[in-house]
Amino acid sequence: MIFHSSFLMERRAFVKPNYLVFMKNVRKYLGLVSMSLVCASPLAAMVIQPFVGVTIVQQNVITVKGQVMDEKGEAIIGANVIVEGTAQGMITDMNGNFSFQCPVGAILKVSYIGYLSQTIKVSGNAGTLKVILKEDAETLDEVVVVGYGMVKKSDLTGSVASVNVDEMAKRNPVNIGQALQGAAAGVQVMRNGGDPSGETTIRIRGIGTVQGSADPLYVIDGIISSASMVNPADIASIEVLKDASATAIYGSRAANGVVMITTKQGDKNKSRINFTANLSVQSVNNTIDVADADLFTWGVRQSKAADGKSLTNLAWGEQYAGQLQTIDWQKEMTRTALSRNYRLSASGGSSTSNYMASIGYTKNDGTIINSWYERITARANAVSKIRDFLTVNTNLAYVRTGSHGGGNMRPYALTVPTMDHLDENGNLMNVPIKYPDGSYGVPLQEMNGDVPRGSDNLVARAYDNDSKNFTDRVQIDFGLTVDILKGLTFKTTNSYNVTNKSSWDYSPRNERTITSDGLDTFSMEMSRSSDWNSENYFNYIFDTKGHHINAMVGQSFNQSVDGFELKGSAKDFPADNYRDIASTLNSTTKNVEGALKVKTTSLSYFGRLIYSYKDKYLFTGTIRRDGSSAFGRTNRWGTFPSASVAWRLNEESFIKNLNIFSNLKFRIGWGKTGSSYGDGSKSIAQISTSKMYYYWWNGVNYTEQMGAAKDKEIDTNLHWETNEQTNLGIDMGFMDNALNVTLDYFIRNSYDLLLDRNMRPSTGFTSIYTNAGKIQNKGFEFAVNYRKTFGDWFVNVGVNGSALRNEVKEVGDPIFATEASKGYEWDNHSIIKNGYAIGSFYGYRVKGIFQNQAEIDALNNASSTGKYQSGSTQPGDYYYWDKDGNGYINADDKDIIGNGFPKLTYGISINANYRKWDFMLYGYGAYGQDILSYSAMSLSSIHNSTGEFQNCLQEYISNAWTPENHSTKYARMTVSDNNKNTRVSDAWIKKGDFFRLQNIQVGYTFDWGMRIYGSIENLFTISSYNKYGDPEIGTGRLNLVGYDSGRYPYQRTYSVGLSLQF
Repeated sequence: MIFHSSFLMERRAFVKPNYLVFMKNVRKYLGLVSMSLVCASPLAAMVIQPFVGVTIVQQNVITVKGQVMDEKGEAIIGANVIVEGTAQGMITDMNGNFSFQCPVGAILKVSYIGYLSQTIKVSGNAGTLKVILKEDAETLDEVVVVGYGMVKKSDLTGSVASVNVDEMAKRNPVNIGQALQGAAAGVQVMRNGGDPSGETTIRIRGIGTVQGSADPLYVIDGIISSASMVNPADIASIEVLKDASATAIYGSRAANGVVMITTKQGDKNKSRINFTANLSVQSVNNTIDVADADLFTWGVRQSKAADGKSLTNLAWGEQYAGQLQTIDWQKEMTRTALSRNYRLSASGGSSTSNYMASIGYTKNDGTIINSWYERITARANAVSKIRDFLTVNTNLAYVRTGSHGGGNMRPYALTVPTMDHLDENGNLMNVPIKYPDGSYGVPLQEMNGDVPRGSDNLVARAYDNDSKNFTDRVQIDFGLTVDILKGLTFKTTNSYNVTNKSSWDYSPRNERTITSDGLDTFSMEMSRSSDWNSENYFNYIFDTKGHHINAMVGQSFNQSVDGFELKGSAKDFPADNYRDIASTLNSTTKNVEGALKVKTTSLSYFGRLIYSYKDKYLFTGTIRRDGSSAFGRTNRWGTFPSASVAWRLNEESFIKNLNIFSNLKFRIGWGKTGSSYGDGSKSIAQISTSKMYYYWWNGVNYTEQMGAAKDKEIDTNLHWETNEQTNLGIDMGFMDNALNVTLDYFIRNSYDLLLDRNMRPSTGFTSIYTNAGKIQNKGFEFAVNYRKTFGDWFVNVGVNGSALRNEVKEVGDPIFATEASKGYEWDNHSIIKNGYAIGSFYGYRVKGIFQNQAEIDALNNASSTGKYQSGSTQPGDYYYWDKDGNGYINADDKDIIGNGFPKLTYGISINANYRKWDFMLYGYGAYGQDILSYSAMSLSSIHNSTGEFQNCLQEYISNAWTPENHSTKYARMTVSDNNKNTRVSDAWIKKGDFFRLQNIQVGYTFDWGMRIYGSIENLFTISSYNKYGDPEIGTGRLNLVGYDSGRYPYQRTYSVGLSLQF
């Protein structure tokens, strides 16, 4: 009867629409209620008697005592402790204790809702038992957060991925991106570099826009917010809504998926203080293997000889081989760095209220010299039931971040590895990084010579610079939940947030280089923006005779209240470290500008109906209508519907009788979402004025007249981008859900894309911003999880992955992008074109390397121009493909040569517990990934983009084509590069497949609630791309997918940490 009552109460606790109460906490409350029921009965004063027919021999009976706790050391109230095979036993008291008599050799079964059961054999000298129950994540995950509410996981009809927050917390992520990396199928997370801020690029089911944002929407505690607004250590749950049937409730903001985040709350009638600390040591674990001074200067001499030129820096001559001092710029520009991460929280509550307050501090010194990142977070959440029908909740969050400096390993690797040169008397000078008197060494200054003009000491330059960025964010939420009638509630949440940003950059006078004007420079920038959100909705839940109805209807309002941006810069100040733009000694260098941001407003109406019959046949339908001031008056509104159904076959008798599936559910969903980008200025005609001049017949005399004209053509029918998505899914559970498998297939069509289209010159305008594009993403996702207890062992293994194909269906004329230095002929290296993936690689195709002059002469003789590539093409140069077959190479021979979308991305996690020990292993990777590598090109060339020398790979110098070594991999070394071997081509497309073992950790939990651990992050990365840098390529630019030009280096991190709970 006790178990039955608990089940009913759990059910009622779920259907009560109080969205701030988690099922985990609800289950804990069940123990209190169950214990109260038992204490009110005669059974409270005695041990439950065994079943009839069970005989207990008195002389073998002992008193067994113990305490039941969870993995955090908290007492579990109301846990069931029984002798297996009997009804003999009891439930634990307020402190988790139990004590009763039982036979020696009996098997005790300890169980509690939301936890994995445990069995213990009673020995004659059992003493006081300590029983630690592990959370049953499968049970706890029964309730997931979706837009404007919660639903049971078994009732989901859309594609929703839940992140294991406990496992995530162990990894100690800096931000949400790192928390999601490798944790959910269909969510691709790539780090933008190894800088201390840990910024990432997140894509959910591909890219469906050309000129907008592909970032997901973040909803924190029911309010649309910034991902930077929450410390990952404050997170209680994360759900990722992937398909349109799940995201359409957020309409025009949900085209790229939705990340639902719920922060931690306090427990009623239980106070606790938590403290966590993590101390890490970081070092760069992958440097680029470039040449030392002797090998580099040998390569210089070889290339000079091939070009028929002589040295200008005579210290690089053969007679000084072995005497030059090598400077490893990668080593000099990096360091072993410390990182600290602390969090202190207090939580608790009474029978009618709860609270949670936390403060966090992160400081990362950065592995590049003179760089750092710092963050302070504070959060306070409170819920109070002030009347039986009225609940008030308030949240306050503050985040401050600061950073200084940065860097890129590629330029460090390319810097000439010695500053040695001859003095005016012809003596070799070994130039160090820094002299004993504190002054810095400087390389030879040549305006037109071997040494790159303006060469400087990189260490000196790094310490000269003072560049800081600060961001302050504050968010205040206030909400009310009103229980109107049985099953009917009303909830309102209002939020205001403000963001202030400021930055400055100061460089002192620098007379070390001949290209510098020597002047000190200072620039600064500041901005402010704020938003107000209001969410209001009614929810009604009704159950009768197997029918379950959950209906919701609401309204949302958002407005960017105000905003401004100011920035200024100047040079040449009265004194060192003088930072007043108005005080510049040279007013021509002063530039100050500012603007008010355009205010935008949106208004929405939405509704949802969830229906299930006997927990077998499920339906969810949503509709949202959004209006935005970003569009013209005639097209401000858009409608975004969705529908999905599911069938739980495991509830059907013909499946149950198979005894194979513990869960089997088919899902199908369809829906529309949208997006609008910009501030609305592109839908408003803008007029500018200018002077017009009318000249007389002699061309000297004229009349001046002021005139006005439109700046650009406006599309008066400008409207929302639309995403239409269909999803097919199946959820399977085996062996009592110890093994769970989820499979999804989706097709996402994005159309009416907002982009600039070219116009006929006769219109007087070059382009028009309009709805004219279409992109398709389709793919397959899988997630497999196995969790099982074997005696003292608990094992949890998870694997997930996704395969995606992206194709541009319609964008009109091709759209190009360039992010490479001029001089290497990498213009328009990325392209958006019909029939190909967004941001595809665009360049020449290499057929091989010319091995002799006869091959070149044959092609030149067959060409109508007398030259196939260049009149200076030589053996050892690349042989390019003549795409159009006209007999010579020009820009018309460029072709689409690949794209940066991986064929498969995946994540792997292994968690194990043995008694008080825990172990974690976590990794992720990509397969079938191509990289257009500007890094590989520049590291395989001994000259830079302006024709001066730079360092390069040892492998290249040692294996480049020579008359004696007819290489088929590396072209010859040359400075002139008349054949343009460094131009963008498929020679620079490299395989980017990788697997990274991101975290391995071992921890131990003491009886009194403290856990200590040690971990190694980024233990290794398996990839053939490591020689050029890191294969994990993240970028926020949509048309540069898979493009690599180097970045802040990734680190290997050794950490120790502890967590305490009082």
